[in-house]
Amino acid sequence: MPYFTILLIFLADRLSKRWAAAYFATHGPIEINALFTLRQTYNEGVAFGMFQGIGPLIGWLTILVVIWLFVYLVRAPKQAWLLRYGLGILIGGALGNMIDRILVGQVLDFIESPLRSGIFNVADISINLGMVLVLAGSFIHRNVLNESEETAVSENNEL
Repeated sequence: MPYFTILLIFLADRLSKRWAAAYFATHGPIEINALFTLRQTYNEGVAFGMFQGIGPLIGWLTILVVIWLFVYLVRAPKQAWLLRYGLGILIGGALGNMIDRILVGQVLDFIESPLRSGIFNVADISINLGMVLVLAGSFIHRNVLNESEETAVSENNEL
């Protein structure tokens, strides 16, 4: 199921960005309530606008991170379900922003809230939620993860 989660998050991000790009091409910002405003902006960096202006390097680094996360997901024990779902959510968000960086060179952000600095998108929300779940899953499932690591080490020693 984490693989379906990747697809679901990726599609939600792509569709929301597509809607935002089409809407903001002819309309201005939308104030939903005191907590949320929809406003179009583009980000050439990563989270919180860091690393602006380093160009295609961000896209390549994102590809490497997504590959590493996917390998980690494939190798994670099935019993570490929270960790696996967190990785799925994280990878789905990372893929959404990665596609923007590769195809356009920047990421469309359109959700603004006084609760969080900066403007963000569905992928950013997913990346943050996924990171929290991965950390929580790493803590909650630490016994399962340690057993899995010990098994892998002993199998490598037998070779």
